[in-house]
Amino acid sequence: MTAAVVGLVASYAVLATLLLSLNLRSAWPWPVKAAAITVTTGFFAVVFLTLQAMLGWPTEAQPPAQFQLYAALIDEPDRKGQDPGAIYLWLAPRNAEGMVTEPPRAYALPYSRSLHEATAAAQADLQAGKRIDGARPADANGLAMPAAPIELFERPPPPLVPKTG
Repeated sequence: MTAAVVGLVASYAVLATLLLSLNLRSAWPWPVKAAAITVTTGFFAVVFLTLQAMLGWPTEAQPPAQFQLYAALIDEPDRKGQDPGAIYLWLAPRNAEGMVTEPPRAYALPYSRSLHEATAAAQADLQAGKRIDGARPADANGLAMPAAPIELFERPPPPLVPKTG
């Protein structure tokens, strides 16, 4: 992942250098040259902000409809410092068969007391060696509702294969 980030930054640096060298020798009016340089510089900021998702920063997107919980961190609100708090969950999405489909991803959820309590209970279960799954309630079509609170629960044990013979 780091090589990809370095390659992307290097390619933008080469493009900016090329643009600057072409602008020094071109006959275009200076307002056009200045606009091209400004747009290129603006894309440096866009790339920097979008790379945060690649570099492991938690996303504020909604968690998947079904997931496995690996870890959690509760950051309580600080009324003196005006910090609203957050709850960070490391989740991996699950498909309808219950299989993990992607590597874990960090999610930053807005702090709420009910989620705090559910997350603290799930953390205790994780430390006790239990596997914790989660889900967001689904609508009538079976799609996860975007603003619905998440539910955390212990994964049921797998069914045993009956012995024959």
